[in-house]
Amino acid sequence: MDKKEFLSYLNSYDGISECIKTHDTDEILSTVSNLFNKSEKEIAIRPMGGYSKGKTSGCYLFVLNDLKQNIGHYDHIYSQLYDEESKRVFHMLVAFRICPDMSFIKSAYDGDHPQYFDTNIVNCTEDEIFVDCGGYIGDTAKSYIDIYGKYKKIYVYEPDHINYEKACSNLSEYNDIIIKLAGVGDKTEMAGFSSQDSAGSFLSSEESNDQIQLISIDQDIQEPVSFIKMDIEGFEIPALIGARDHIKKDHPKLAICLYHIVSDLWEIPELISGIYPDYHFYIRHYEEKQNWETVLYAIPPSKRLVHNKMSTVATICPFDRPWENVDLTKDCGLLPYLFYREYGMNAKLIGSSENPADYPSLNVVNGIELVPLPRHDINTKLAYIEKHAHEIDLLLLYGGHNINALISFVYKNCNPNGLIYCGLDANSFWMDRFDHTQDFYQSFLDNCDVLAASCTCMADFLTKKWHKKIHLITNGYYELCNPAVLKKDFSEKENVILTVGRLGTKQKNTELLLNAFASVSDSLPGWILKLVGPIDESFVPFMDSFFASHPQLRDRVVFIGPISKRETLMEEYEHAKIFALPSEFEGAPNVISEALTHGCVSAVTKFDAFEDCIDHGECGRATDLHDENGFANILKELCLNQNLQNMSDHARSYAARFFDMRKNVEKIYDLFNETVDIRR
Repeated sequence: MDKKEFLSYLNSYDGISECIKTHDTDEILSTVSNLFNKSEKEIAIRPMGGYSKGKTSGCYLFVLNDLKQNIGHYDHIYSQLYDEESKRVFHMLVAFRICPDMSFIKSAYDGDHPQYFDTNIVNCTEDEIFVDCGGYIGDTAKSYIDIYGKYKKIYVYEPDHINYEKACSNLSEYNDIIIKLAGVGDKTEMAGFSSQDSAGSFLSSEESNDQIQLISIDQDIQEPVSFIKMDIEGFEIPALIGARDHIKKDHPKLAICLYHIVSDLWEIPELISGIYPDYHFYIRHYEEKQNWETVLYAIPPSKRLVHNKMSTVATICPFDRPWENVDLTKDCGLLPYLFYREYGMNAKLIGSSENPADYPSLNVVNGIELVPLPRHDINTKLAYIEKHAHEIDLLLLYGGHNINALISFVYKNCNPNGLIYCGLDANSFWMDRFDHTQDFYQSFLDNCDVLAASCTCMADFLTKKWHKKIHLITNGYYELCNPAVLKKDFSEKENVILTVGRLGTKQKNTELLLNAFASVSDSLPGWILKLVGPIDESFVPFMDSFFASHPQLRDRVVFIGPISKRETLMEEYEHAKIFALPSEFEGAPNVISEALTHGCVSAVTKFDAFEDCIDHGECGRATDLHDENGFANILKELCLNQNLQNMSDHARSYAARFFDMRKNVEKIYDLFNETVDIRR
């Protein structure tokens, strides 16, 4: 492996993972040796700064071996991180482990937020019971008070006698702070201790004349706790085990140091997840010149709906058919699933078939209750709502359909305190035919506590036209597959233009895409057009005619057919560099958020959501509706664009900001909290 190849791996976490999996330890050591112009022996025994408490070696080779032996654990933790900044920081920290250049640590450094108390991550109230493990001289507790102000109680544990005395003095002016001369562990016992009279004092397995009292948080604190911080010099794992019951029952916020022992970076998150799997994980690094002061924030789905009876969310199929399996992984299934997953609500999909085997996707949105109906006509659905409206606190409706209007009337009549969210599924084609001035539709719109459109253009337009606030809630993406399997570096992508949808329908305008590709195919040798989805019967004659006119494209225009397995479909996005959508009209299709999330650059026509699809040209191009020559030109321009990798990278980061389904659910949640507050 030469230096150029090695450095290219370092550009992404996935690249590092691939390097670890495909190159042996000796080869990596040799490459790093050449890169730093040092002997392999010098590199192998090079101290890595942190990771060396107790008997644990912190030399480069030891750290590299941990990566090699446990890369699957590293991959899993990376996939579980909740925000892009955490993934970036994790990438930098792991890059330092394989290539010990301090520039990676500097890049990971967060100098803008206080350690343990990033207010963008950790929100505290006056009812907080804060547990400070490794209290040192009381400086962390003091910082907590300075940042958050009021609290209910603070527990401080510090095993070093000198530090303990200073903590008592420094915190003497505050009430409701309990300071204990003790360390925390998995049980109550005496333990050897290496006193440094500093923040670096630590428990020692070596024989020591210094003995301290160890206690477990579960045994020592009998009341619920809401926030635990641990910086205890490599004893975090036993201490977490000793707090297992509190973590499992109370779901406290956690701020846990990750750097004292090499394997802490993956072992600690896995341990916490095993105790309470619903935590959101964030990682931040607070030292610019060293590889210590890395903190894991484990945040529970901390918000709970303020409405005392807000416990059940439901949606009902607006068509004269049952819910289909594909609906479970679209917004109509994902929104209730995420209300269940993020906020602990009961989630129901009303109007399923009676055969559970019809819903294989239920295994990936496990937790949703399917409610079968004997028939799927309007009267049956209205009868169900009339009978069960009082059991539903939040009703999710999709589309401005007549049936949804009728459902809203019955629901509000039977449960006046119930709340309705309506995602309008709006596009200009449909909204131009929607007479909002009719009393019937005005009453429907008035019944909806939150109205939403899925693209910026329609949200702004309808807000002005209807004189009602239409919120922007995008057709977001939520990863239901294993992201470690799916994510590919841009260098692994293929010269593929992909489209996904109902092929051959008038709306999707597949003819334009085929003709546009044919007209520029000679300029794009090696590029393939893949089309995924069911083929409309009326489109078959055009296909036959197309291949008769362009026989040379039979191997370059590939009709895949429908793909039912979600992971297989996501793999198609990961392989493709460009996603094409030449529709005559669209709102904001789900395929766009899927494509952008997987790094596809967009080529689209100027339907309603086109600006949202290309982020004003940063990750795609658009041309006028029905403009075959224009579409051919943007395909050619993108395929030959030297900046395509940067556009692909921007697509991924943009999708994480704009199309994250979890953020959509949080926004809806907050909107309903506002509604409840107003009603109160």
